[in-house]
Amino acid sequence: MNRDEKRIIGLLILLLGLTALVVGIAIDQIKYILDFMREIFKASIAGLP
Repeated sequence: MNRDEKRIIGLLILLLGLTALVVGIAIDQIKYILDFMREIFKASIAGLP
């Protein structure tokens, strides 16, 4: 793949992520995702001095 093809694929992945974020906000799922991320980071921070 050349550079232009990689750039187009990257942009499509970015648009897919943004679309998923907007849909999550629209159907009030963003709170669930934030709580899930908090639980994940709690476990990773627990081992720090």
